[in-house]
Amino acid sequence: MGESERKMIEENALLDRPSKARRWSRRALGYTLAAVCLYWVLRDLDLRELLHRVAEMDLFWVAAAIFFDVLSYICQGLRWKLLLRPVGKITVLRTTQAIYAGLFVNEMLPMKLGEIVRAYLISRWTSAKLSSVVPSILLERLFDGVWLAVGIVITILFVPLPRRLVEAGDVFGVAILVALVIVTLLVLGGRRPSANNSTPKKGFLTLIQSISCELRIASQTRGALLAFVLSLVLLLLQGFSFWFVMRAYGLHLSFLMGLAVFIIVHLGTLVPTAPANVGSYQFFTVLGLTLFGVEKATAAGFSLVVFAVLTAPLWAIGLWALGSSGLTFFQIRSELARLLTPAKLRQIHHQQERP
Repeated sequence: MGESERKMIEENALLDRPSKARRWSRRALGYTLAAVCLYWVLRDLDLRELLHRVAEMDLFWVAAAIFFDVLSYICQGLRWKLLLRPVGKITVLRTTQAIYAGLFVNEMLPMKLGEIVRAYLISRWTSAKLSSVVPSILLERLFDGVWLAVGIVITILFVPLPRRLVEAGDVFGVAILVALVIVTLLVLGGRRPSANNSTPKKGFLTLIQSISCELRIASQTRGALLAFVLSLVLLLLQGFSFWFVMRAYGLHLSFLMGLAVFIIVHLGTLVPTAPANVGSYQFFTVLGLTLFGVEKATAAGFSLVVFAVLTAPLWAIGLWALGSSGLTFFQIRSELARLLTPAKLRQIHHQQERP
């Protein structure tokens, strides 16, 4: 091995070390929070009551919950297809498959990396740049955030929530407002980057300019308004799915109460922690149910059941979606590592490959 190659390897290791340390620190923090949440939930679990309620569950409501949950992701696939019109033609089946593959990766890996996976799959199937697909996901998240903020306001008006939870809702509302302003500015200022503007110093600005242009194109499509409406339908379908599991478990709360608990869980699990939001999902489910007078032991059992009922089909369909995509899970991990490699490190690798 030559001296130059040895120096190159050492530089790669030095650059990669801080990023690895940050990733491991984030994972450690996420797993710690998940363990603390699970301990708080499970310490009051009544195993005998849990087994009795599971044995008495109404399978009709269980089937309805699974059906509505699957239907919600098909609805999301249709919404994404509408927002992807500027990128290229793609079927609802393909967009739904990419969504399920991304969800499966989210269940296996921390930090919600499945969002990158589904964008990568669409870019492969449409031969489009990844930067052209990402704006559609940003619009999806913005639409979801707007309707979720509306749901939070309605919940606060009709449900006496703890002060800290109300404050969290206020922060979320402000964040959505800021996001709307940023997206509006990006849309108004969206211009395609110049072909001559490709120097490394301007690479980041060029990327932002490209994304703002794609945002402008996606937001002005004929299907953008319908996609916004479908975001509400998607939220309601998932809310019904959550409430159906409550009915199956024997919790006789109204749909509005069930929707309020679902919104609390949705809000609480927005920040990525452990894979599949294990711990935080159960914590916020118990927190939401206890606000409506459900005993903590009963709520703890339900948090495990609703997680299993709504996650098991996701794992099964997600595994099929990923397997039929032409990529293995290990290929996905290596591709994620490539996409998440710092730009400076990629530049060194590129220089290393030069003759």
